[in-house]
Amino acid sequence: MTSNTDSIRAPGGQPDARWDGLAALAEVVDGLAAQDLDGLSDVVRAERVLELRRLVDRLEGHWLKELAGVDARGAAGADQDQQAASTAAWLRTRLHLGAGTATRFVRTARALFRGPLTATSTALADATISVAHASVLAHGTHDLPDHVIVEAEPVLVEAAGRLDPPRLRRVLGHLQLVVDPDGADRDRTRRQQRRGLWLAPTWDGMVAIDGLLEPEAGQTLTAALEPLARPADAQDTRSGGQRRADALTELARRSLEEGRLPQTGGVRPQLTVTVDLDSLLGRPGALGGEVGWAGPLHPEACQRLACDSAVTRVLVTRHPNHGPSADQGPLVRDPSRHPSRDWDTGLGGRLRAAVALLPPILDGAPTQPLEVGRTTRVVQPAQRTALAVRDGGCVIPDCDRTLAWCEAHHLRHWLHGGRTDLANLALLCRAHHRAVHEGGWQLTRQPDGRLTATPPH
Repeated sequence: MTSNTDSIRAPGGQPDARWDGLAALAEVVDGLAAQDLDGLSDVVRAERVLELRRLVDRLEGHWLKELAGVDARGAAGADQDQQAASTAAWLRTRLHLGAGTATRFVRTARALFRGPLTATSTALADATISVAHASVLAHGTHDLPDHVIVEAEPVLVEAAGRLDPPRLRRVLGHLQLVVDPDGADRDRTRRQQRRGLWLAPTWDGMVAIDGLLEPEAGQTLTAALEPLARPADAQDTRSGGQRRADALTELARRSLEEGRLPQTGGVRPQLTVTVDLDSLLGRPGALGGEVGWAGPLHPEACQRLACDSAVTRVLVTRHPNHGPSADQGPLVRDPSRHPSRDWDTGLGGRLRAAVALLPPILDGAPTQPLEVGRTTRVVQPAQRTALAVRDGGCVIPDCDRTLAWCEAHHLRHWLHGGRTDLANLALLCRAHHRAVHEGGWQLTRQPDGRLTATPPH
């Protein structure tokens, strides 16, 4: 076994006086690593875990003290006879730390050993509080005047000895509110402006979710997810993250089924899946369905959803050059249904068959719905479904707003004799809908079914 003390000896192999304390510490750590723990009782092992944690906190507190000294002297990079751009950058390079972690270490070291938090540094050295508590105090008092910190520190250190870091953070929030209510309001406004929720498709067909919620919103979401995220039974093998993901999906599904959400585009929000008949019938070679930008849906999932959904039949014609020719038979190339044909069963053949089945929203081939249900003055849900299949979103060129942003528009207004049928309807996002009605833009349908948008001048 190679001792860690080898790394802190001078090149000649003799101990360097600069490392005397560290050499002794390294020998102790080596001894701990080599100790046989199996012979110790459970009580002893539990007590050792607690004591080791206190020692680690004390050691890390000393490390922060020495870090503060290096930072004060501008010695970052001196180990390589260089001048580092900053102490945090030096830590990142030499210790392979993340940017946030390195900055937090430097900020904590400065506050404890170069700032007013003297009682906090003493408590950390005595193992009265942990490094996590000291970091919370350093961060939470960063913007407070020194005289306020000196006055409040005894109470904060006493609280740190009794509370966990999250509760201590709440005490600091109360301190900021008392000392600087206007500043607390500004901080709250700044945090409120940072809120957001971002969804994006991944390369492997999943949907990535990221976001920031205000405390109230976060607790509201947590409270709503908690009863739905519980294990189903003792045999439930899902992880906590998987159960929360399933709970969020169930929460959204129930909201859609209750029908209490505001309408979008003239109809109540709902999950719309565009699926070809072969996928719905489970025939071999089917592609599955489309649920928008999130990616394809497996044929079995489409069949499961169809068990408890309203199914609208949409008959379409496609561009003459789209898909196989008429003498090639059905789009689904199933040798069992046409054994006499010489099918290309290689990868290229299967890929060409799949491309032939792609919905028009993916390959750009014009599609004209032929049968969607009864036409009335008001756009019906079945017509909205047909528009979703045909237009996919806003029809204005280069506009990428999705179905949820769009409304059905009469190309020739109803008051001017326009009919509420599919040939006279198009999907427009709200911004372009306003531009057409109030901005003078003109929409014209070409013979091939495509739409052109002409500005007012």
